[in-house]
Amino acid sequence: MRPADLAAAVRFRADLASDAARETREASGVTAADIARVVGVTRQAVSSWETGAVVPTVGHALAYGRALAALGRRAA
Repeated sequence: MRPADLAAAVRFRADLASDAARETREASGVTAADIARVVGVTRQAVSSWETGAVVPTVGHALAYGRALAALGRRAA
């Protein structure tokens, strides 16, 4: 994994822990189920990440962040 990818994953994990990612997603009109389909996980997994109950893997954090970026938004 490239250092830039690892840094991005850390940033997205921090955004998930601070509610910034959820707020960005909701402001975009995107549901947790929509993000889950793009990332390849369940809606419950996304919800668990956004509530801080579970920390996503590096790969899932990157996919979540990329999905937000594809919406023209940044979780950072």
